[in-house]
Amino acid sequence: MAAGRTLLVGIDGGGTRTRLRLATPEGAVLADGDGGPANIARDAGPAREAIGQALDLALSRAGLLGADCRLVAVAGLAGAEVTGAVARFMARPPLFARLEIVSDAYTSCVGAHAGADGAMIAAGTGTVGLAIAGGMTRRVGGWGFPQGDEGGGAWIGLEAIRLMLRAGDGRAQPTLLSEAVRARLADGGADPMLWAVGAGAADFAGLAPMVSVLARDGDAEARGLLGRAGAEIELLLGALRAAEGFASLPCCLLGGLAPVLLPYLSAATQAGLSAPKGDAIDGAMRLARRLHDTPPA
Repeated sequence: MAAGRTLLVGIDGGGTRTRLRLATPEGAVLADGDGGPANIARDAGPAREAIGQALDLALSRAGLLGADCRLVAVAGLAGAEVTGAVARFMARPPLFARLEIVSDAYTSCVGAHAGADGAMIAAGTGTVGLAIAGGMTRRVGGWGFPQGDEGGGAWIGLEAIRLMLRAGDGRAQPTLLSEAVRARLADGGADPMLWAVGAGAADFAGLAPMVSVLARDGDAEARGLLGRAGAEIELLLGALRAAEGFASLPCCLLGGLAPVLLPYLSAATQAGLSAPKGDAIDGAMRLARRLHDTPPA
């Protein structure tokens, strides 16, 4: 490969993991890399380290580590909407010749609809809705845990903890769900009644799979909790479509909890959802090609 050749980089940086893809401007994928969390809401340092780790891994896999390459990148990062977050990241030593930072919700929406207008609800550790129509963007939810992100994994875990605490106090009768939470935390060496003190969103979200399993096995309380989460997704979708120009957009349900919560949505909502055409990495790569084709200001 000739020295100084331009390559494209697409990045999906979330609260638990970073994914990165290296490709030619023509679209040929050269390698992928991964790293740690890349939420830039509070501190750009860990995110830059995670992206640097993922980049070095991808370059190494492509046989390009240390090569003279011009990298044009778009990164969809959690926390990008927070005032000053992007500026703090961009103030650090650059990793790329050109870099544009958008939210991970934006790259997810672009990827889901292959660059066309559309909407999406993402349900993972948190929840967020985003729609793109005619160059305009509308976002609902995604305001962080615990003040927002209703219906996401962290919210589900928190609600399960609250049920356990009520039963532990005697304010409610123990149930299969509350006892399963108690046993899970005790098995990890924690005092179940104090475990939540200092716990973060990822910790609470770690309880969501257990709730899902209990619901799948028919536990009414677990199914009720997932039903409440599904209702929150419905509210996000309704708010997303409420604005003029966004009502008729095709919408996808994305994220790790999408298959878990889909059965808890109304039949009409399920019928109106579209299958995603791609993911956040695909969206970031599409935007990186667009950035490559746009002359610098």
